[in-house]
Amino acid sequence: PPGAPRKYPNAFAAYGIIAREEGIAGLWTGLGPNVMRNAVINATELASYDQIKQMILAAGVEDGVGVHLGAGLGAGFAAVCVGSPVDVVKSRVMADKTGLYNGTVDCFVKTFANDGPLAFYSGFWLNFARLGAWNVAMFLTLEQVKAYAIKHWN
Repeated sequence: PPGAPRKYPNAFAAYGIIAREEGIAGLWTGLGPNVMRNAVINATELASYDQIKQMILAAGVEDGVGVHLGAGLGAGFAAVCVGSPVDVVKSRVMADKTGLYNGTVDCFVKTFANDGPLAFYSGFWLNFARLGAWNVAMFLTLEQVKAYAIKHWN
């Protein structure tokens, strides 16, 4: 919050402070949910991009930047739809300093019971703005580099 002193002066100091206050294991708080979140989101992005791109091409649209932009945006949307529940749980587990949650599954159960299913989609549109933009940039770059490589190195 504005005006509040910062807990960590920099990233390197944060490692020492966390290890001192929470023990060495504190450096890995939230590792499991974070790995799960990344696996779910990355798998969804990759699979949905190819599927959406093929659907657009099958509709007769010529392959090009517009197709890549649309498929990238669609992949970002799919990733947020599938990944939001895992993202919310990851954030809650990593922020839990009171011991409210006894792991990932416990956090899922308590979040659903206490806050309802829509709690898993908290911040959906902001997350989509971030992941949608990321996917557009990533897949557009991938397609351009791939086209360049095919043209010049094939």
